[in-house]
Amino acid sequence: MSMKLKRRFAALLALCLAAAMTIGLAGCGGKSQEVPSDAEGRTVIYYAASYVTAQVQNSYKEMVEAYNNGQGVTDGVFVQMRENAGAISGLDSALRSNYQYDVLELHDDEFKTLAMQGGKYFVELDKYLTDDVKASMQWDQIPTSLINRFRMNTTASENGKFLAGEGASLLAIPNGSDPQVLYYNKSILESCGINVISVPEAELDAYNAANSAALQPHGYAEYKDAPYADAKTSRNEAGEFVYKVFNECIGMNWEEQRILARAFQQQYEFEYGFMSEWWFFMGFGVGGDCVGWDEASGQYKLTLADKQPGYLALEDLTVNGVNYAKGDVLTYESKLFLNNNAAELSKLDGKVYELPSQYDAILEFTRLGVPADKQADVGFYGYGVAPSTTQNRTARFTSGTDCPFLIEYFSQAQSFQSILNDALGMAVPAQYREYVGGSTYTKDGKEYLKVIGETYDGAVYTGELHTVNDTAIVGEAATASEGSGFFVPANTKNKNYDAAMKFVTWAAGPEGQKILAKGNKTVPNQIGYGMGEYADSADRLVSGMWAGPYMAQKADIGDYTYFTSLTWITEWSMTFNKDVREGKMTLTDFIAQKQQAADNGLRGMRLRILGR
Repeated sequence: MSMKLKRRFAALLALCLAAAMTIGLAGCGGKSQEVPSDAEGRTVIYYAASYVTAQVQNSYKEMVEAYNNGQGVTDGVFVQMRENAGAISGLDSALRSNYQYDVLELHDDEFKTLAMQGGKYFVELDKYLTDDVKASMQWDQIPTSLINRFRMNTTASENGKFLAGEGASLLAIPNGSDPQVLYYNKSILESCGINVISVPEAELDAYNAANSAALQPHGYAEYKDAPYADAKTSRNEAGEFVYKVFNECIGMNWEEQRILARAFQQQYEFEYGFMSEWWFFMGFGVGGDCVGWDEASGQYKLTLADKQPGYLALEDLTVNGVNYAKGDVLTYESKLFLNNNAAELSKLDGKVYELPSQYDAILEFTRLGVPADKQADVGFYGYGVAPSTTQNRTARFTSGTDCPFLIEYFSQAQSFQSILNDALGMAVPAQYREYVGGSTYTKDGKEYLKVIGETYDGAVYTGELHTVNDTAIVGEAATASEGSGFFVPANTKNKNYDAAMKFVTWAAGPEGQKILAKGNKTVPNQIGYGMGEYADSADRLVSGMWAGPYMAQKADIGDYTYFTSLTWITEWSMTFNKDVREGKMTLTDFIAQKQQAADNGLRGMRLRILGR
């Protein structure tokens, strides 16, 4: 877990603020971008795009050209784009008046400080999203969590906090997102006798029927009998010949993750079996988080080791005004509401299922990297299947010898593929999942994975999901992502808001997103397209990119993006990432020593994020 701000690219090109704008736009090097004669009679708008690296430069240019030659003709709008290789600097002063650009692209960790300046730097966009506009841009295909990260009120509430998230004003239309996924080395898995398949859980029954197969919904499983034709056998840790199957479209549960990782060390002599800098995929999956709003004190507090359980909805229900569908995991806010209101929790008896806590998730995550002879917390020794530090995680993974699994951002696919070629695989990260009869058994003090079809304690293990009220006990497939949005600056020279929004809604709609997706840096915001045509396209960078769009559906901002400052993290993150993860300090001692410092840091955060 890393609490430091992650930057993907250095800011290489600053925005030129003093350039004159008549019929052309002067660039930073003084070179003018002349408006073509065929733009005559149209409203010319200027678009400042950020982080336009070599990887995505062609797709950005193609997107703008497609608009200008197509929808822009109908709209009466012509777009001039200024590319910036990194972040756009100087915006806190440039946005005050006569800003040259009508559309501004910013990342989700960049705009909050600007929005709190009190100068109304951004146009509020909800009023532009009429039913017709939403239909044309397929608004319902954009994940709610991606939309909410760009919602924020620019006027402080009565207690001095700025409200962001669900229900706040929309300041940007989301562009694509960059979720964390599980990368794996296909060649390593195959050489170790592991069968690799790619069948989404929703398609598993149809696949079994069409192929006379007997696959169960597991990310990794061992079968006594062949679950499908041509599957190969290999010996497992217990010395049994079994059929090992890894499904890149279903998350391993926590037990499968740690046992498979251990097998790579003990059976196949790899240094490690798994790596992750971040905890999100485990905490978010059970409704956990590292901060929670404390209503009594009116501030956030560190909840990294909160032992209150999470909850899974067993039917459609409403918690404190928030609607949940059957099978949803309650957000952190909702779980806190129930855990702090016994009467409300009692009303939902039989309607919610208790899930692990944020403490359970962070303990399991920490144990992966803590050495096996050291305690992650009192009575809980480490698994030692992951490095305690992931500073060299890219080299360990791409070496093909150190570690076969790595949690990393989707945008890294191109660099990994350039090294591993066809050996690179992309999978869904681990997910909390319960199976009938559990997942493991113990022999001679060692934990082993149960083999589907074998008998344990007089019962055949089927590998079927545990269900309650016909609801599978499965946490969310959720993790963190980074994203960018299209903003319309308020204090522009020409105030071409309507024209700007015509371009923005097209760029964020299906046509614009299909073009931008060619850069393979982010998942398109249109999830239906992302999980369909985009993932299935034969010219995709990595064969089998389905996990990227799938994880983008429920991805949310990471802790480094919550507030406008990282000062709330600095007092304790080094201790966690070094002493706790190395097994030199238990989680209990960490909380005892650092809780107050973290809470003191959070007291200065003037932001309240709703709906998390």
